[in-house]
Amino acid sequence: MIIPREIREKIEQRNQLDEEIADWFQENVDVDGCDIKNAYVVDEPKGEEQIEEGEYCKQTILGEDWYIGQYYWKMDNGKYLCMDFEI
Repeated sequence: MIIPREIREKIEQRNQLDEEIADWFQENVDVDGCDIKNAYVVDEPKGEEQIEEGEYCKQTILGEDWYIGQYYWKMDNGKYLCMDFEI
């Protein structure tokens, strides 16, 4: 099977967008341990409100200094960007 040009171009576009998004987050937000590539949008955050306005975190402690969960940032449209993390 040969992948058609339209699919290849969409994948190339997605890869470029993924890179731009990752670069923006690396420069502007502490995303240590976050899964930037699989970020998603939700209507409402879960977890506890953080020091920064509009940020929430829902986490589970798996061991000493080992955390997993979701981090939420409020967006301009009132929804929240969510990223899973593990640190």
